[in-house]
Amino acid sequence: MPTFVIERQRSGPFSMPVNHFHDHYEVYYLVSGKRYYFIQDRSYLIEEGDLVFIDRNELHKTHNVDAQHHERILISFGADLVDDLGEHAVEHLLVPFTQKQHILSLTGTNRTFVENLLFSMLREQQQALNGWELGSNALLTQLLLYCSRLVDKTSAKEARNHAMNPKIFEIVAFINEHYRTRLTLTSISESFFISPSYFCRAFKETTGFSFIEYLNNVRIREAQRLLRETKLKVIDVAEQSGFDSVAHFGRVFKQVTQQTPLECRKLMRQVK
Repeated sequence: MPTFVIERQRSGPFSMPVNHFHDHYEVYYLVSGKRYYFIQDRSYLIEEGDLVFIDRNELHKTHNVDAQHHERILISFGADLVDDLGEHAVEHLLVPFTQKQHILSLTGTNRTFVENLLFSMLREQQQALNGWELGSNALLTQLLLYCSRLVDKTSAKEARNHAMNPKIFEIVAFINEHYRTRLTLTSISESFFISPSYFCRAFKETTGFSFIEYLNNVRIREAQRLLRETKLKVIDVAEQSGFDSVAHFGRVFKQVTQQTPLECRKLMRQVK
């Protein structure tokens, strides 16, 4: 992906694509409306004026609170943008990501200042004047530094167990810990003493994912890590990621990442 992308979108009822984790940072600002935002193993009610910080390779998804329209601004940027600023840039610019403070709720002058930066970035991109990339990067650096300083002064927004049994979050944590083992709808329903139909409905309402979609994403994310960090054969990566067969692993991997495991490994080695 390009080093830095910013986009603004107005939309009615909408859920993000099923398979959503990636190797870049993301900042999401809700201009108006309300959204549920599931991040890793928690769910948040996002309201206008909220900034959301998604770290690299964090599983996340937004979905509807109601049928009302919402407007958001989304920034995506690669690690190279921060690395190019020097060895101390991560320490100063990525505090919301490194401290896992996913949500900053902005009011008053803080909100005005951040919105001015965001709309300035959009104008730089739209007008594409000479040197607009440098201008956009400078504004993003200012935004990240401002938000990193705010983290120490602002209380984190609490995760909200919306419209469901808190047991669903227990199940999410269980999946995150035991994804390497054989997990089925029936086995989890029996282990947590809930009916399969209720489990399917409540899991989808809470996370935005179906059970199988979520499990596959967790397993594929681990497979990508193994492909990047080890020299394991693909068949061993499949087994250690929780897949029963290498053929099934290959199909799911391609569905989630749009690449084969070998293509993914080759690309990762080229990037290093």
